[in-house]
Amino acid sequence: MIARSQRERLLEAAVRVVAEKGYGAATVADLTREAGISRTTFYAMFDDKEACFLAAYDNVAEALMRRVAKAYEGEERWPDRARAGLAALLGALAEEPAIARLALVDVGAAGPAAQRRYRAALQRLTPLFEEGRDFAPGGRSLPANTSRMAIGAVAGLIADELAEGRAEYLPGLLSDLLFATLVPYIGPAAATREVGGNE
Repeated sequence: MIARSQRERLLEAAVRVVAEKGYGAATVADLTREAGISRTTFYAMFDDKEACFLAAYDNVAEALMRRVAKAYEGEERWPDRARAGLAALLGALAEEPAIARLALVDVGAAGPAAQRRYRAALQRLTPLFEEGRDFAPGGRSLPANTSRMAIGAVAGLIADELAEGRAEYLPGLLSDLLFATLVPYIGPAAATREVGGNE
């Protein structure tokens, strides 16, 4: 139980320290100081800073995915499901700017392993976007990478806001992000109707 508590404190410390200093400037000493544990304890749990960061990233990605999936699954129609999932994601990121930065900004500076984790996290969203194929007329004939393009647009818009320190404004992007999600599947006119229909 104590080891678990120390590990959790370290993972939380990684989120805070990386948000404050950036991944490159953060040190093991920063992490241990923030978590209130010794270097010996740190190295008993993690090989290095990267391993700690990756574990923190996995925790964050899992928590965000659960929140998105729960909201998404609470709706029936795919556009409504997409809206609910995006709203849940934006709300979570706005509430926890440090987690948001770790998940979508700092991960890019943390090396190839972290970037692979980031791509894997985005790929977990693919089935949620792929449902658009079943909703859209002729959706099965869309290019194979349609969901990757839509996910990339959404992630890029969010990361841009976070990089500018505007996490609290993320919920205001819901309409833009919903449009970016829907338009590849149902076209601009229908996407505009869906976005406007629930505002």
